[in-house]
Amino acid sequence: MALQLSTCPVSSEELVQRAHAYHQTLLAANVRLTTPPVSRLRLVSVTPTASKGDRITSATVAFSFTVEPSDCNAWSTIHGGCVFTLCNAAGKIATAVVAAGARNVVSTDLTTNYLAAVSQGATVSIEIECLRVTKSIGFVRGTIKDAQGVLCYVCVQNVSFDLDL
Repeated sequence: MALQLSTCPVSSEELVQRAHAYHQTLLAANVRLTTPPVSRLRLVSVTPTASKGDRITSATVAFSFTVEPSDCNAWSTIHGGCVFTLCNAAGKIATAVVAAGARNVVSTDLTTNYLAAVSQGATVSIEIECLRVTKSIGFVRGTIKDAQGVLCYVCVQNVSFDLDL
């Protein structure tokens, strides 16, 4: 359930800026691992789902992604490693949105379930929710669905980070 904009203590512009800023940080940190798939993640929306006081405590970040030949295996479907990379990056971005000022963001655990293949040329929707953050860990879950809304991949992730205090 999304918060009403009037009750969210952080502006939607600020949340989108956080997502874009961390995406750029991620791309700059390790170009070999994040290009090309992560560079082609397209932010669709950032929706706060809970707040406490003057901060959001959880949010859903949605992306779209079009599967290119370089993302595929010999069967022309998205490679499992590409799916893993997308979940990893999107989970880190979602955590950085909720944990304002997060730096040194790393995955400490990522489980991905592969339910159905996605073919080359397809555009998928990636929805990642940062369920909660502590002072140093974010708890994330996400889904990847095809254009028809079929659930293709599910991920659960723990993300560690440092905060600028």
